[in-house]
Amino acid sequence: MSSLNTLFFPGTDIYSIRQYPIFLLFQKIHLIKPVENDPSGSGDESSDSFIKSGFCQVHTPCPLGENRERFLHLVKDIKNRKDDYSAQLSSLILAAKSNPSAGDEDSEREIITSLFTPNDQRAKLLQVEKEGKLWQARLVLAIGEILDKEEEEIARNLAVLEDDQAELFKALHGDMSDFGELEEDNPFAELSQLENNLAAANSGNIKKRFHGWKTLFLESNTQEFKECEIFLTTSPDGGDILLESYEKKTNLTALSAATLELPGLIGWNSEEATAAVLAFHEKNEGLLSRIHGSLADLSRQKDVLNQEIKNNNTLAATTEEWNTQLEIFFPAKQFGRLPVKCYVFPGFTCSALTGKLPSETGKAVNGLLVVVG
Repeated sequence: MSSLNTLFFPGTDIYSIRQYPIFLLFQKIHLIKPVENDPSGSGDESSDSFIKSGFCQVHTPCPLGENRERFLHLVKDIKNRKDDYSAQLSSLILAAKSNPSAGDEDSEREIITSLFTPNDQRAKLLQVEKEGKLWQARLVLAIGEILDKEEEEIARNLAVLEDDQAELFKALHGDMSDFGELEEDNPFAELSQLENNLAAANSGNIKKRFHGWKTLFLESNTQEFKECEIFLTTSPDGGDILLESYEKKTNLTALSAATLELPGLIGWNSEEATAAVLAFHEKNEGLLSRIHGSLADLSRQKDVLNQEIKNNNTLAATTEEWNTQLEIFFPAKQFGRLPVKCYVFPGFTCSALTGKLPSETGKAVNGLLVVVG
């Protein structure tokens, strides 16, 4: 089964049951992580099940190496000392800019030498500035990930509390029917309850996280992602940033290629979701290949026009067949639906819109943006 290279942004982890359905449509999703995994392999990574199943591949541009533990310690301090965010942020930024090696302290001889080698000194300053920006970008992404997970945990606890209150209210009124069975028959109802308790993401925060994500992405080896044809996001605000970037560069609006659907829920944990994805792929391998083939054609077709997209009967037919198969495996009344919007950027890859130079081996001519939700 052929699959396009798909890069997830501006998030750095697949941690939520609300994100799991994206693996039904994309067989391999690349993730940028702000900090590399524990070399010993003892870390508790939330996307482990998807990595082991081959659905998820993690990259860490410019790994921290020996500074990994120092960075994680500072992030842990920020997480545990919420009453002192400002001081902790300042501490991290200063730590990023300072050089931990005692041998780098400026001696009188080094100062004199720097006067005769201004280019070397300038290069050193630029390197320190670059490292500081990378540390700040990692920090923004790491804290954003922590906040996302904490907000979802709070929303889950509120949903459980509301269920308990509802059951107690029914019992007090003499209604002994099993409230839990109703929820089990309609899992999307419980997911909707969870989403109602989640605070809406601030678009300004998404912009900051996108800037941090882009900083790391621009430092990545182009070959590492093989010029990803598709940029995927579960944040409509994140999608808007890329759409606006294309409009600013071209004074044109991105082309709408297709609107699909995904279930709102496919499992209550990564193991359940992985099993559901594998079963769906096994029965729909041909359909997925046709969808990806249609998208690949759009990404590689020069001078693509809106009318050509509308006349692409193959994509329209596969979209209809896709929705039919979803109803068979995940009935909408039981599992809900999420909108999936696909956009084409004629003449610009998504990487180019972030400022990254194109790969020599990249085949994409037009970028593809997929926004879920």
